[in-house]
This record gives sequence, C-alpha cells and structure tokens, in this order.
Amino acid sequence: MIFSKTNNQDYNAWLHWNISSQCNFNCEYCFGKTPFVKNSINKINIEKLIEALDKTGKTFRISFTGGEPFLIPNIIEACSTITEKHFVSFNTNLVLPGVKEFAESILPERVLFFHASLHIEELIKLNLVDKFAANFNLLRANGFKIFAEAVAHPSLNESDINYFRDYLSLHEINFSFGPFIGEYNNKAYPQNYSDDELEKFNLENENMSVFKQKGNICNAGFNAAVVYPNGNVHSCFQVKEKLGNIYSEINFKKKTKICPAANCDCPLNYYDPHLFSLVH
Repeated sequence: MIFSKTNNQDYNAWLHWNISSQCNFNCEYCFGKTPFVKNSINKINIEKLIEALDKTGKTFRISFTGGEPFLIPNIIEACSTITEKHFVSFNTNLVLPGVKEFAESILPERVLFFHASLHIEELIKLNLVDKFAANFNLLRANGFKIFAEAVAHPSLNESDINYFRDYLSLHEINFSFGPFIGEYNNKAYPQNYSDDELEKFNLENENMSVFKQKGNICNAGFNAAVVYPNGNVHSCFQVKEKLGNIYSEINFKKKTKICPAANCDCPLNYYDPHLFSLVH
C-alpha cells in the first residue's frame, strides 16, 4: 500500500520493524510467523530504543509488523514514549485487547495509519469477525486513519469474499486485496496470477511490477531500513547488509544503491514515496 503523509507528519527516516515472529493467527500463506507461545515474547527496551533513535538526529516513522505487534507486552507504553518525538504505524490483525487501550491512550495525529490485515479464513474459524469490525470502528471513531486489506491468496473462494464484503459493508467498512507473495500449487506469486484471479481480487497486472526492483534506485539503507525481532537493523529483507541494532546504534548509508534483488517482497522505495523523494 502506498502511503501519503499529512502536512503535520514530518519525518525523514523509516524503520520497518518485524517486532515478533509470533502470531495469534495461523494463516497458511504467512511466511513471517511462528505459533504464539504465552510469556515467551520479549518487551521493547524503551530506554535503549529512544537513545538509539536520538543518536541518529532523525525523526522516524516506525512501522510495527510481525507476527502480531499487539502481542508485545509493553507495546502501548513503548508507543506512548516513541510518539513524543516520532510517528508510528501498524500492520495488525486488529483483534487483541490492546487495540482498545491503544485507541484510548495514543494521540491519533502521531499515528500515520493502521493497516488492518483482514485474514478472512482465520477470522471465520476463530469467530472473530465481530471483534475485527468493532475495533476497526473504534479506531476510526477515535480519529485514527485505518484501512482494511486482505491477502489475495489463490485459495480464497468467491463465497467467503462476498460474505465479508456484505458483512463489513453493514459496518461501513470497505476492504481491498493486496497481492500474495509466495508459492501456491507450484506457482510463484504475485507474478503468476491468472487473468481470472486478477479479476476476482480486483488487482491490476501492472501493479505486480513493483515487486521486481532489480536495477532500480532504492532508498533502503539510506533513510529506510528493516528491523528483525532481535533488533538487528538491515537495509532491507532481501539485502542482508547490517546497519546496527535498534537498541544501540543505527548507521544509515551516505548514498543510495541500485537494488540487486531479483524479487522484492517489501519495496521500500514504493511504499513511502515521501522518503524516496528525499534522495533526489
């Protein structure tokens, strides 16, 4: 999803933080999670995190993803401190109790957006459709920018899709599909969506080209980077160039680079046009 900031959201660096690989869902298409084990998830070291951010002299956008970020025991306390100077955004399945506390505790103008991950089969299986809709509307009512997106997995059937469209429309919630990145039935996606699948999910074939970044200029490592659950900071998930650790020191590169990766599952130069524009 392309993000456009508002005028009062002035940041000049981005950390895309895979905060934990654990998740309360078990989606078959997810490549970034492990089953949730209670009391096994580390807290954020808030003091060391803020010290490392301050040393860079930059104002950050920190995107929390996973796994499920609301499994982090002190995520709300951490965001309260982070948003004193910086901004946050979330990729979350939106069903955990911490969502309500977040909505009532954090200033919405310091939150860029909520990407509400709509995992259709898991929500049905776990009987959490109502919880998803309630938390979506709670955040929206409290002034947070929020949108819902489902993974366009080839196994999804029309009946489940139509059920969700009809149900969520009753709650004035619309959703779109984002491409599935991975392999299914011996076919690599997103490059091998059939015309029928593209139509079913309302995807545009030309949009799949953003996942082919090889040879393009990218700001990964220059003013955007990814963070792993252990805190290590790298240019991106494909280029394993270490830039430091989020609890000690972050060393951005002085120059941009040409992308060497044949496939990119998280094109940082595409998802935040504002930051990419700063390299020119």
